[in-house]
Amino acid sequence: MPSKFINKLRPKKKKDKDKHRGSMTSLAETQTQTPSEVETRKEYIEASILSKVNLDPLNEKDDSNTFKSNIENYIGTVKVPVGAVQVQVNGSHANGKYTVPLATTETSLVGTCNRGCQLINMCGGVESVVIKKQVQSAPIFHFESIRLAVKFNEWLGLPATFESVKTNAIAVVEEAVLVKLEHSVHGNCVYSRWYFDTGEAVGQNISTYATKEAMESILKEAPVQPSSWDLDVGLARNRQAATSLMIDGRGVYVTGEVVCPKEKVEEILHVSAEKLASFSRESRTWQLISHTAGSTYQSARVIAAILVASGLDAAAVVESHVGISDMKLTKNGDLRVIVTLPSLMIGTTGGGTKLPSQQACLQIIDLPEEKSREAFAEVVLAAVLGGEIGMCAAMISHHFVNKKKRTESETPSTSLPNGNSVIEEDKAGEAAAEKLNGDATPSEQVNGDSAPGEVKEETKKEDKKDQSN
Repeated sequence: MPSKFINKLRPKKKKDKDKHRGSMTSLAETQTQTPSEVETRKEYIEASILSKVNLDPLNEKDDSNTFKSNIENYIGTVKVPVGAVQVQVNGSHANGKYTVPLATTETSLVGTCNRGCQLINMCGGVESVVIKKQVQSAPIFHFESIRLAVKFNEWLGLPATFESVKTNAIAVVEEAVLVKLEHSVHGNCVYSRWYFDTGEAVGQNISTYATKEAMESILKEAPVQPSSWDLDVGLARNRQAATSLMIDGRGVYVTGEVVCPKEKVEEILHVSAEKLASFSRESRTWQLISHTAGSTYQSARVIAAILVASGLDAAAVVESHVGISDMKLTKNGDLRVIVTLPSLMIGTTGGGTKLPSQQACLQIIDLPEEKSREAFAEVVLAAVLGGEIGMCAAMISHHFVNKKKRTESETPSTSLPNGNSVIEEDKAGEAAAEKLNGDATPSEQVNGDSAPGEVKEETKKEDKKDQSN
């Protein structure tokens, strides 16, 4: 009979499926990635989703014509493995259990995220809401004197000017709806920031193009003309991790929380709710001292993996990861976990979202057609919240270090061990596997019912017996 270690490498039997429904934990312990196991893992994705999605593009070899509008100097493609977690979302736009694809080569990312999502699902899901969505362009205007700059600034602040900009922007790009216009004077320059609602698209290119075309049109109406003007000098914070993003946001501003009973926290994470709340307080203190933009733990890793999987610009993780992660105790001693992401640069149309593999990943998420961008933001937030929980628990319990040691030297798994360290157990298990595969000498063969930890003892007894003879 195979050892317990060998059994751990096999997919769980179908009878165990319902026990971990939605978390995929039973398939994510210490398994290799064989085709049969991958297929078994897919069973944990809701059948209703799989019936709608063609996963073939994830393994297709596409020709250069597929990517001609997304890349210059094309020479080929790079394959990135895709894992998935499931998380319950109770949001304003996303409601239900969503499967979230994560494209990454970083071991332990999917595992830590999955572990947190398992706790979230057991606690009823993440309550989330989208506060607003807006993306900015920031043109600057140069004048011959400060007086001309002041006169132009006054004109830019008129309601009639705002309406003119809004009308001209929509005429050029239908999705670009101007919602706010800020401006100020600095010497002979006027700095401005134009806020657009860009529908279901991320909107950076849309807002930039709309700003240029609208500005060229309305300058004809201006009382004074700038000597020159630049489309953006950085005030829009495009691909910049700025602390000001916490105030007015960029992209989609979304926030959410989950309250986890302390008993479930200890059952799933093997750490106390008290310890997690204490760790959160200490982390915020040192992040403040370090002058970090935001105070999350691994939001960048989760967001980057989702961006890559869904065909969005991976560089958008720079501003998207800026946020707040907070864990505190309720009056009953339960754990309240809150995450706010004020500048989530995501969308469901445009860019690489139309490419075959990326389109398949978006279909797996199965977002509603109406307000899909807002729903996407709530799903991303829930996955990030799961990642925050899993990472903090792993750091406190030291599972993260053990996990990294094991996965970097062996086959990567998709979840952290639920309990004590398994490094020693795996070493013994490998020895048992070699013996069962016929690589050991007869004197080293062990009983198939032995646990990995019993292998060395059995071998020692037989060696002593041989020496005495």
